Amino acid sequence: MSWHPRISVDEECAGAIPFVEEVEFWKELGVTNIGVISPKIEAIGWDAALVADTGLQVSNIGTEQRVLPEALEFGAAVGADSVWITPGTIGSRLWEEAAEDFCRLIEPTVARAKELGITFAVEPTNSLRLDISFIFTLRDSLELARAIGSGVVLELACCWYERGFEELLRKNMEMITLVQIADFKIGTLSSPDRAAIGDGDIPLERLLAIILDAGYEGMFDLELIGPKIEAEGYLAATRRSLERASDMLDRLGA
Repeated sequence: MSWHPRISVDEECAGAIPFVEEVEFWKELGVTNIGVISPKIEAIGWDAALVADTGLQVSNIGTEQRVLPEALEFGAAVGADSVWITPGTIGSRLWEEAAEDFCRLIEPTVARAKELGITFAVEPTNSLRLDISFIFTLRDSLELARAIGSGVVLELACCWYERGFEELLRKNMEMITLVQIADFKIGTLSSPDRAAIGDGDIPLERLLAIILDAGYEGMFDLELIGPKIEAEGYLAATRRSLERASDMLDRLGA
């Protein structure tokens, strides 16, 4: 079965298996567009030729800050649309202090991304994850991105309930470089703990309609991770989510 061409599947959906074994996972699912994560690519030595030989198209790269230079060069080599990160822990600082430090730290990265012709972006995350980020809303993500001249990954699992979502999106659509999709079950008390699409409480089809109507033309990156996905099995949960997301996008005329 072929999936909607605007869906990419993040490597998180394949669990802990290494990239070389993932190739069979993607073939079984019929996936050609993927989002890669730096730990798996670092393990193969940032080998762009190896990835190209698989026939997979890399849509985006989620990376740790310590290997940002490698991720940017790799992204340019494989034709990825964007490279993105979470901005790091807040530590014992105030938000404004953390933002100021991040802006100063990331300036060379933004400049290099522009030289390479690849979009650099920041991603919000669940507010339980103060160890990796200090941005947890679309609003704060946009403010930080505007300060450094980057894009924003719209992570719906942590932004779907935000006040004034539609208006905020319409006013800032030019800054949205990637939309990540999954589901989330209200009552979850741990992170990460995603649900397969259709198994949670996110009104995903309504949100996709808003996003498309606001003018978004990029990819929708499926990112499933956590105990619910592990319990069902990554292959089954990803296949069900692909089916449902594809059906939604088809109905919406994407």
